[in-house]
Amino acid sequence: MRYDYVIIGAGSAGAIVASRLSENPSISVLLLEGGPDYPDFATLPDDIKFGYSTGTDLAVADEHDWGYTAFVNGTANPKDSHPIPPGRTLRMPRGKLTGGTSSINGQIFLRALTHDFDLWSKMGLEGWDYKSVLPFFRKLETDLDYSGDFHGKEGPILAHRFPKDEWTKPQMGFHKAALALGYPEVDDMNLPNAHGVGPFPCNNPAGIRMSTSLGYLSQSRHRLNLTLRSKCTVQRLVVDNNSVTGVEVKSGGDNFIAEGNIIVLSAGALANPRLLMLSGIGPSRHLNEIGIPTVNDLPGVGQNLSDHPQNFVHASVHDIELLDTTAPRLQVGLRYTATRSNTRDDMLMWMGSYAVDGDYRDILTAQRNKPATDPTVTGIQMTISLYLATSKGSLRLKSSDPDDMPEICLNL
Repeated sequence: MRYDYVIIGAGSAGAIVASRLSENPSISVLLLEGGPDYPDFATLPDDIKFGYSTGTDLAVADEHDWGYTAFVNGTANPKDSHPIPPGRTLRMPRGKLTGGTSSINGQIFLRALTHDFDLWSKMGLEGWDYKSVLPFFRKLETDLDYSGDFHGKEGPILAHRFPKDEWTKPQMGFHKAALALGYPEVDDMNLPNAHGVGPFPCNNPAGIRMSTSLGYLSQSRHRLNLTLRSKCTVQRLVVDNNSVTGVEVKSGGDNFIAEGNIIVLSAGALANPRLLMLSGIGPSRHLNEIGIPTVNDLPGVGQNLSDHPQNFVHASVHDIELLDTTAPRLQVGLRYTATRSNTRDDMLMWMGSYAVDGDYRDILTAQRNKPATDPTVTGIQMTISLYLATSKGSLRLKSSDPDDMPEICLNL
């Protein structure tokens, strides 16, 4: 069957695109997802459904993660003309289910600041200045705390902030310490130029993780003109006369071709360039090295990779008060400018807390020299994130096999 639109990836972007396009009943839409689909709230696994005590840590070594790894500052590819000694690797969690990474992440519903968007516009990215993107942020959300010019009240994603009387002790201590150091207090971190310390806007009202699957697909999956296929992976794009006319899909043990008038590539920042290069679209020198015929020589594909690296400091606590494992980990954050940085508001910091049956039990056990089942073992975690990193990395293919994971170098 031929569709008007074939959308690759039902994640943070693809679920929204499919839902919006299918509002027109005369348009046929095929939405392809590599991971599982949970068609209603009742079928969602609890660790996906409930978001208070889980974040990106949920994805590590989990069935709902694609399993990407990246070199921090090197590459091990012997075919590289300028090889760099391999460095330390780290996991790059990416959601493998409908909703994508919005179904597994930390639910911090935080916008960039005005000067970030305006800088993009000054660099030539027309339509991405703050004034132009604000209506779409408002359309996306229903803010349960604030209204007015900067917040939406009719969007599918519910956002809220934890009031001070619900903050955990570590959150209260972090907030107090930031104020003592002179950082300004901010009640609404989604205002245009909000910086300082205050409650995070979060998309987890009542502990429910509001992914794009819950917010968008739950309202559109019943439409007769929208077809959702899960647990199927796109192997390559079908290119005919320099136009992409379809996709080669693997579903179980079968392969099939899905044709579309328009193909929308929304598989994520890592999977998109990977799929383009598997299809012969990318730097011809690299494609020739691994035996892929070049369809379109685009040297920029797989280059200019940027992410927001995070570092964690874990510690056990002296107070023997038990921490509720289901309590919210992320409530308060600090946005600030790093010392000697030329980039405004480039850092984000927050405090987390957890009890013994969290993901870091081995670390806590090593620090306290006690069994992981000891009920007195509780911990805190300080997270420091560089949100405006200037280093640029790259993504390359290891082979022409679509099942091989790519080689990613972050160049941090």
